[in-house]
Amino acid sequence: MLIIALLVIGGGAYGVKKLNDKKVGKENQPAENENVPGKSVEETKKPTTLQVKLNEQNASGQGGQAVLVEVGTSTLRVIVNLAGKPSSVPQPAHIHLGACPNPGAVKYPLTDVGNGASQTDIPNLTLEELLLELPLAINVHKSAADLKAYVACGDILRGDANATSTSDAGGAVKKETKVTYNAQGFSPKTVTIKKGETVVFENKTGKSASIASDEHPTHLLYPEFDQYKTDARGQTEFKFTFEKAGTWKYHDHLNASMVGTVIVTE
Repeated sequence: MLIIALLVIGGGAYGVKKLNDKKVGKENQPAENENVPGKSVEETKKPTTLQVKLNEQNASGQGGQAVLVEVGTSTLRVIVNLAGKPSSVPQPAHIHLGACPNPGAVKYPLTDVGNGASQTDIPNLTLEELLLELPLAINVHKSAADLKAYVACGDILRGDANATSTSDAGGAVKKETKVTYNAQGFSPKTVTIKKGETVVFENKTGKSASIASDEHPTHLLYPEFDQYKTDARGQTEFKFTFEKAGTWKYHDHLNASMVGTVIVTE
């Protein structure tokens, strides 16, 4: 009986020790959501949207922006918008290997640009997978009959060249995305931001402008998004912080043919 009692006590003590060892080992392991050593929070996040500036090529008078957006879990949507005079014929567009102004072979064909815009869904591809294939560039050609003439081209780069981060008085980081408004229109024509972020509209037309949400002239799509109702009325710079998720089309109230889009995600 004494031997049995000692075995029971010894076994219990061993079980307690194993439990404590397991607990200590778990405490020493990094938490599931803890940053990977040597990497910032931003570096460990996988991107889901990216903006690419399309620069004018060969004095075409066309330039603009492409927006790459993940749709679902395995589809990449590429939205191309060109400002300037639209071509009278469809303009072939592709994602090419290499970089502007002379990219290489076609990697992913895109829908032809018509009336300054196109949209393409590439299946079985995420943005992170695309970025692993860099260098890549988005190129728009003059026409199917003249593929050697490029009208707009933009390198696909990690990050957003139109976005900057600033800190307020309390030290909180605020992201701002810049949209330039010139005689050709808004550039980038479409921007994608997160709710709570700010878009800065800079008027470089040399004329008066008043940025506001659709529809013209009531601006009821997003009534608060109306430069005329703010302290920036009549100024060349208008900042607006988007607090509502959605797709917000806008225009210059004084020249309603000039339009753009802000996509706000949660």
